[in-house]
Amino acid sequence: MSFEDWSRVTTLAAEPTSSRAARHVVAGWCIEQGIIGDVVDTLLLLTAELVTNAVLHGRSEVVLSLGRLGSRVRVGVGDENTRLPQRGDLDPDALTGRGMTLVEALADRHGVDLSPFGKTVWFDVLTGLAPARGARGARATA
Repeated sequence: MSFEDWSRVTTLAAEPTSSRAARHVVAGWCIEQGIIGDVVDTLLLLTAELVTNAVLHGRSEVVLSLGRLGSRVRVGVGDENTRLPQRGDLDPDALTGRGMTLVEALADRHGVDLSPFGKTVWFDVLTGLAPARGARGARATA
């Protein structure tokens, strides 16, 4: 799925409240797309984790991108930092460090696209649903 296939792109401030704002954007988009059930919870959780990572480590505005191809939903979270995300050590007492571990465990696919201006960390989740009528995003390459 290339960048022009994103059906929703939202820029969020580099502040902790952006995680909550991102969940609202994803929830509304899922309603528009007719996506319901447990998969929405997965999308919301993973989005919140990646936006939190971008705010903490990217230290720039965060670009949230949503797209759909058939039953595959892709969420991308971009920032201006080119440093690749790393899985944190799993300290059971730590309040952070679980984002990429959750993405690895719950997403069907995930990756990072680098550009001269930063990176976009993305994940795919399969919904099991046919494409919504009028849904954008008819091509995929990744």
